Amino acid sequence: DAPTGRLMTELADLAADRWRSKDAGMWELPEQRHYTSSKLGCWQALQHAAHLADLGQIPGDAERWRFEADAIRTWVDEHCWSESLGAYAWFAGSDLLDASMLLHAISGFDRGERMRSTLDAIERDLAFDGHLVRWSGAEQEEESFVACSFWMVAARALCGQVDVARERMDHLVATVPNDVGIMAEMVEPSTGAFAGNLPQALSHLALVNAALTIRSVERDEPSGHEA
Repeated sequence: DAPTGRLMTELADLAADRWRSKDAGMWELPEQRHYTSSKLGCWQALQHAAHLADLGQIPGDAERWRFEADAIRTWVDEHCWSESLGAYAWFAGSDLLDASMLLHAISGFDRGERMRSTLDAIERDLAFDGHLVRWSGAEQEEESFVACSFWMVAARALCGQVDVARERMDHLVATVPNDVGIMAEMVEPSTGAFAGNLPQALSHLALVNAALTIRSVERDEPSGHEA
């Protein structure tokens, strides 16, 4: 409806205005930084806003939103790629990792070589007994974050590694939920003991989205047989 359309326009304009600013990141941390996933959240918002404007669903300046989305892509490519990591960094200029970058394989920002290399780096540095922590060093403060492990499943599938995604999905579904299918916010990697909020809706949402992503990718793959 019209009020919702105006609200979405206001949000898109805020994303266009503020993406150059430091913020607390998606994990709401005390350090104000140029977090990569924050920039890409703005990129995603602007891409969708421009599309909705093209459809006549919301008012607003679609060309301006596209211009700012392109500027974000250029800025991230120039400032947020770490050659030493072979990955998109947690924040500009760092050599640290953030599992929320997985969401931007899902968003479609990048599903190519750089993103695949980022997935490998996250597996290398943030995985403990097959479970992912949220950022570099988080294992010193907290347990693994369940949603991140399922985000990796979806990201692998969308980056052309659906067999790896399915294998990981089968393992997580067999080991993370309790006997009645409930999942917590976090698990202790070596024992599977629950930590954090229970139940955690985000964990369940990430599982459902991962399953739907695998199914969608498998349906879109060529069968290998000629018609």
